[in-house]
Amino acid sequence: MSAFYVLLTYLIMAFGGLLVMYLSIKPFLPLPQDWFRFKWRSNWIVWGVGGYLIALPLVIVVSLINQQLWQGNGGSNPLLPLALEGQDTIALIIFFLTAAVAAPVFEEIIFRGFLLPSLTRYLPVWGAIALSSLIFAIAHLSLSEVLPLATLGIVLGFVYTRSRNLLAPMLLHSLWNSGTLLSLFVLGSS
Repeated sequence: MSAFYVLLTYLIMAFGGLLVMYLSIKPFLPLPQDWFRFKWRSNWIVWGVGGYLIALPLVIVVSLINQQLWQGNGGSNPLLPLALEGQDTIALIIFFLTAAVAAPVFEEIIFRGFLLPSLTRYLPVWGAIALSSLIFAIAHLSLSEVLPLATLGIVLGFVYTRSRNLLAPMLLHSLWNSGTLLSLFVLGSS
């Protein structure tokens, strides 16, 4: 039941965030053509998988450096023990869907679909990618994970600006969260 509560809470927060974003941009409609772009017929799968293959070693290296800086302090996601300790298959599936589907869709719409293009009005593209990545990392509410998450955010931003398609960073983000959860489940069950 707690996994369903987590999913429901996340969906309510996501819907609320998207509603606030929509109301904020409504006076500016129609938006430029490249905002919130979804193109099914493009090479977004290549960009998403390729971005994942680039992000993986980069984030691992930054995480190793980060571990030395924090020396094991700083905390982590409070939902992980809930997911790892649970033996309920349905709960694990719900938690996985929240992290691997709902979170990537919502976060990429907010951070790459809205924030990144908004920042490019005031900053060069590289600056907008860096700042949106930092905000993305801080939004995950884990101070000790800001550097690795900002690194992931930079790759997500690069993939979005090069592919011009939100499906690419959504796929990358989904692969990232899926891989992270899978490794935690494997490590947690051993």
